[in-house]
Amino acid sequence: MWQQLLDCMGHRRVAICIPIGGQPVELVYWYGILAAVGIAVGAWYASQHLKSEGDDPDIVWDALLWVLIPALVGARLWYVAQAAISGNTMFSLSRPLEIINPREGGMNIFGGAVFGLIALIIYARTRKVNGWLIADGGLLGLLIGQGIGRFGNFINIELYGPPTNSNWFGMLVPAQYRMAQFADLPADTRFHPTMLYEAFWLFLSFGILLYLYLRFRRRFIHGVLTGAYFVMAGFGRFVMEFWRPDQPGIVLQNGATLSFSRLLSLVYLVIGIIIMLDRLGYLRIPFIARPQTMKQRERAYEELLSERRRQERARDRERIRQQRRKERIERANSQTGQNSDE
Repeated sequence: MWQQLLDCMGHRRVAICIPIGGQPVELVYWYGILAAVGIAVGAWYASQHLKSEGDDPDIVWDALLWVLIPALVGARLWYVAQAAISGNTMFSLSRPLEIINPREGGMNIFGGAVFGLIALIIYARTRKVNGWLIADGGLLGLLIGQGIGRFGNFINIELYGPPTNSNWFGMLVPAQYRMAQFADLPADTRFHPTMLYEAFWLFLSFGILLYLYLRFRRRFIHGVLTGAYFVMAGFGRFVMEFWRPDQPGIVLQNGATLSFSRLLSLVYLVIGIIIMLDRLGYLRIPFIARPQTMKQRERAYEELLSERRRQERARDRERIRQQRRKERIERANSQTGQNSDE
């Protein structure tokens, strides 16, 4: 049994195995660990983003309780729906546990983002907080979290692309992880590590948006980063779909397949452009409150800087008072010691 346990722990995808009933059970996967790390790091960034805007960073951790479960459920249901629409019969209502089990196939970021944003809107309206600001920080955090999660796909040897036709560039894929169309290729065939391409794009997108935000913060109206996220994520996923032969989609008359993810990435682009135009005042999205004008944003940012300077001066005064109080106590103790010696 112990040898079986060691063999289980030596499996590439498994982080922790435990013996149950004399048999090793795969308890924790590396993908799950990396996903949890990605969520934590992304939420931490979002909390710091709110703090930099003068809001309460604890709002993020409160909102996470509202958003995380709907996002995970949405990501899974979206994956199952795509498979069903494309004619895949691996999921059935007669086997509901397979539908909700993410180990049976996987999850899809588009569903997670949509369901998560719906939950965020409900949270913002219920708690009467700045939903655009939370979305700005949360979606930038999502870029980090999803990028970290892609390394879990690399460990699982999944979401890879077609052969690179190179004898040195690309990743080797063992026979048991090969897609059906690549099963007969030689063992030394190298494939595009698409998941690493996407991780690079996600981190690059985060870096670009963070730089722009820090560089032009006084002019960044709340919600612009949300629109920019949709543009960057949509564009990146559209391009990545050229290296994603595993994605279900619509078969065109010429025999080519237009993946659902490519269609949704175009929807992402359109949504992002509309949000940015609305936030910058170039068009009006119905039923959504008007954003700040550029002058209002600049004035609000100056007030934020003034408040921070006031708080810093107050902290400096408090440090000086504490230092003087400490010096008085030390002098009093020193005099008491001298009197006792006399």
